[in-house]
Amino acid sequence: MHELTNSDGMFTVRTAAWHGLGTTFEDYPKRAEAQAIAHPWEPKAEPLYRKLTVTDEDGTESQHELEVDGWVANARDDNNATLGVVPKTYNLVDNSTLWDVAEALEKSGSDVMYETGGSLRGGAMVWVLVRLKEPLVVKGDKRGETIPYFALQNSHDGSGAFRGQATMTRIVCANTSRISDLEAKARGTEFIFRHSKNVQDRISEAQEALTGWRTSLDDWQEKMEALIGAKVASHNEGKFLRQFIPMPPKNLISEQVEQNIYSAREQWKECYNGITGEGVEGTAYGLVQASIEYQEWYRRANNAESRFKRSFLSKNTIVATAVELAMQASREG
Repeated sequence: MHELTNSDGMFTVRTAAWHGLGTTFEDYPKRAEAQAIAHPWEPKAEPLYRKLTVTDEDGTESQHELEVDGWVANARDDNNATLGVVPKTYNLVDNSTLWDVAEALEKSGSDVMYETGGSLRGGAMVWVLVRLKEPLVVKGDKRGETIPYFALQNSHDGSGAFRGQATMTRIVCANTSRISDLEAKARGTEFIFRHSKNVQDRISEAQEALTGWRTSLDDWQEKMEALIGAKVASHNEGKFLRQFIPMPPKNLISEQVEQNIYSAREQWKECYNGITGEGVEGTAYGLVQASIEYQEWYRRANNAESRFKRSFLSKNTIVATAVELAMQASREG
């Protein structure tokens, strides 16, 4: 579900979104032209009223409007559409602040690579995705570089905080927005900005957050390079697989369960011997990457929602297990 309405704007660069909506730029746009498509409006807080019917002593009914104490309605300043009802204490972060923070990420400001940007649910949720100029390259991985993004997301309906995220996910819809949330939380690379009214405070926080994220990427890169450098003998690849997808004792399982496990191992082999393992076969890194792909796309799930939750909510556990078993396989010679 993309959750883009007729009043939502969105842009992408070079590659159009899967749903075919929005504007596609041939090259990275300047802030002015990108913002004019994604967020050509600002949120505003307005008093909230409720209608009351009052009956006088003579039985006459009359309508009265009373302001709701402690609550306001956030709305768009272009079409007056209501975005959400929030407490008066809710600090509204306007769309321009989102772009100010995006400019601060690369410090130069004028040549930021805006990858995608837009709004969802009529403007209730907004985002800007920046492609960083220093892509992370895992040495020894012949498949090429990994391109990291930094996402800025905010909600005007009170459903989410103003947050910055280190992510590998290209946000173009509601589903990819949620994936970015889960991915960043799993990696520990989501940053919630304080609800300060001072824009400069937010810019400083963004720069600090990016510095911290780059440090975490450096740590991640070091771990991946260690996995690539850890060679695994062919006979230990089979041992790894038997441990990663274990077979319970025969007296505890049915023939059908036994067959399912054999099938699952064949699916894992398809990952390892396919594109995922190309160029990194015979390494602990190759074993881990094949295990992640198998977990996310092949392992049985009752439905798409179960697969989604397992892939992203339990990913840390799966990766940790695969890394431990792969390193053990590399040490056994």
